[in-house]
Amino acid sequence: MLRFAWRDLRHGGRSLWVFCACLTLGVALIAASGGLFNQVSRALLADTRALFGGDLEVRAGAPLPAGELDWVRARGEVSLLVEMRTMLLTADERSMLVELQSFDKRYPLYGEVRLAPALPLAVVLARRDGVWGAAVDPVIAQRLGLRVGERVRLGAVDATVRAIVERQPDRSLRADWSGPPVLLSAEALDATGLIAPGSRVSYRYRVKTALLAERLRRDMVAAFPDGTWRVRTFADRSERVSEVLGQIASGLLLIGFSALFVGGLGVFNSVHAYLQGKLATIATLRAVGLRNWPLLGVYAGQVLILAGGASLAGALLGGGLAMAGAALAAEHLPIAATLGALVAPLASAWAFGVLTALGFALPAIGRALSVDPAALFRGIDGASTRTPKGYWGAAAVCGALVAALLVVAMPDPRFGRSFVAVVILVLGLLELLVRMLRVAAQRLTARPQLAPHFGLRLALANLHRPGSALRVLLLSLGSALTLLVACAIVVAALLRTVNETIPRDAPALVFYDVQAPDLAAFRALVERAASLRRLDTVPLVLGRVDAVNGEPLRASADPLRARAARSEHKLSYRANDFDQLEVTRGAWWPADHRGAPLVAMEDREADRLGLRIGDRLRFSILGETVEARLEAVYAQRRFRSRFWFEAIFSDGTLEPFVSRYVGAAYLDPAEALALQNRIALESPGVLTLRTEGMLAEARSLLGRAAAGLAVIAAVSLLASLLVLASIVASGRARHVYEAAVLHALGARIDLIRRSLRIEYALLALLGSAFAIGMGGALAVLLLEYRVRIETGSAWWAGVAVAVAVSSASLGLGARYLLRRLRISPATLLRAGG
Repeated sequence: MLRFAWRDLRHGGRSLWVFCACLTLGVALIAASGGLFNQVSRALLADTRALFGGDLEVRAGAPLPAGELDWVRARGEVSLLVEMRTMLLTADERSMLVELQSFDKRYPLYGEVRLAPALPLAVVLARRDGVWGAAVDPVIAQRLGLRVGERVRLGAVDATVRAIVERQPDRSLRADWSGPPVLLSAEALDATGLIAPGSRVSYRYRVKTALLAERLRRDMVAAFPDGTWRVRTFADRSERVSEVLGQIASGLLLIGFSALFVGGLGVFNSVHAYLQGKLATIATLRAVGLRNWPLLGVYAGQVLILAGGASLAGALLGGGLAMAGAALAAEHLPIAATLGALVAPLASAWAFGVLTALGFALPAIGRALSVDPAALFRGIDGASTRTPKGYWGAAAVCGALVAALLVVAMPDPRFGRSFVAVVILVLGLLELLVRMLRVAAQRLTARPQLAPHFGLRLALANLHRPGSALRVLLLSLGSALTLLVACAIVVAALLRTVNETIPRDAPALVFYDVQAPDLAAFRALVERAASLRRLDTVPLVLGRVDAVNGEPLRASADPLRARAARSEHKLSYRANDFDQLEVTRGAWWPADHRGAPLVAMEDREADRLGLRIGDRLRFSILGETVEARLEAVYAQRRFRSRFWFEAIFSDGTLEPFVSRYVGAAYLDPAEALALQNRIALESPGVLTLRTEGMLAEARSLLGRAAAGLAVIAAVSLLASLLVLASIVASGRARHVYEAAVLHALGARIDLIRRSLRIEYALLALLGSAFAIGMGGALAVLLLEYRVRIETGSAWWAGVAVAVAVSSASLGLGARYLLRRLRISPATLLRAGG
């Protein structure tokens, strides 16, 4: 039987190419997504200590007291990293926000710093001929066109760029946005004059220890309960990185599983069409005494052979894509692509492909094996066969296995459970929709008003007749279009936000750390800009929440509350709706409020502390205590907010503590660049960010993301078009034969062609409506409830994509069938009979 199955497949299995293509595409997407995630996560998580800088980190706004530092040094090797952000100024007076970093001799505790040219870090940063050396991040060199040997100005220091950093193990993953690092010696950092009272300097004590990092953290907090520093372990960093990577990978895997689901429909159609052509063979074998079990073994074996080969091809293709993606990511992340990291994801992708193929093929096999040989030999069409319940049960078992493996394989199991629930919901809604459409088509066909319109009645009849492709079409093309519509709406909304909303509503320039004594002079400097329309400045004060309703947070049994007591919050006023905040609970106080202090908290901090409107909060600010009543909870507007204040106080509350200001300037983007350079030259301690510069980075990132989504969506659409091709091919004989019969009975061929056009137009309209509804709903959920930006006119992008793709794909199918109708009726009847 195995020999028979192989020979039969070799001679008659060419029609199953759609089966192989659909399965290969779906498996390739899953293998590529899973393989890339495994490469990135292994590289990052396996070297978490190097990325973090140590086993434990104590971060403070001032040097640790001698007693606390001695306590830490007694328990491990300690390295100090001092960080602060400032503006780097080139010789031709171009500026850029950077992060200055100085180290002691023990840096780095894990990994190594690689420079170009390959020199020791101490040699590069040393003072020679009265000039300090610096090593700059490659992003700085690229954006400003800096080369080794050129001079840069950092505060009061003119330094020579002596090296470009090729590899820094603890480089922040957000460095491209928050400020790429510039490496200086500790003496050079002191010489810049940037470290002064009120400066925002971060002292990060990295610890390399043989003790358990979590236990060391608990012991340090217990030994110094009044400490104002924060302690983190490499496990905290690992957990956060793993969480973010898992969410991204889960989203990509879901798209791959969607494509595999669509490909499964192609498997069903291909196997069904293939076995319909084998009905005579099956009937003959059964007539000579062959039972169903051997026949099931033959055709299930053929499915497994093809599924195994196609899934293997898809896994290898996906593995190649994953290696290419890892090579691209290695330009920004410390990743070394390895084949070993691909074994598990490729094996799981192969298993998903085989199980999916078997699950979708079993109902088609069961239907073919249920044919009655006597009826077939008498000339009765085998299309009247039905799939036995046992085959549906076996297919359900395969589906349950796929669902269980999916949930287990997902980096974030919540995505897997949600996907399974959504698939079940969509299938239920689709079945309800198909039944409603069939009933509606049946009723419309029977209406006397449509009696003169034969073409429309014939098209409607084709929607509700037995064996209609309506269900499979909505599942395949509708699923792929849903993905395309959702991607189109999301990308269009983000592009509109980046290109229109932000440039219109956001300031052209924002600035930090303006010292209070310098505020008047700084405002005068900015106001010299000819295109300035508005200038806002508000104080920035740092403080901590000490107690809630009289309960000290440090003594709280809730670890989140206890940890929050050590976190510094950015505090300010609401002046002129400075940061464009949205109140979600409570309400703002009157503008003329002059009573007891009131405060509003950001929603994330309020939820972390379990706050409610009316709670009494006690803040510690510069050693003083301030109590205030919680009046409101607000949310930051995504893509709008700039300073991310954790608390807003009523006017006058913070006055005794104000030493610095932040602000925003609204002016023409072209003049903002010149103003930024002028501020860097005249006020080097002020940090400035240009909205246009950040938007350029956002556009670049969004462009790469959109290209990736377009490729993934195109693969899913290609799988759907293959399914559509199999639907058209399997229904070709029926369409042509029925058209020939109608023509022989007197119907004009033009009328038959018109009915075919109407039928496919109705299918395109239904597929588009289904995709627009489902894809639009997914996009709205993501944009307005997760990202918090308005969908607006981006809907039209989804509508245009759905209509264009469905019309083009179904138009090609209709065109193919219309070409077949050019043959004479006699030839068609002979072929169809």
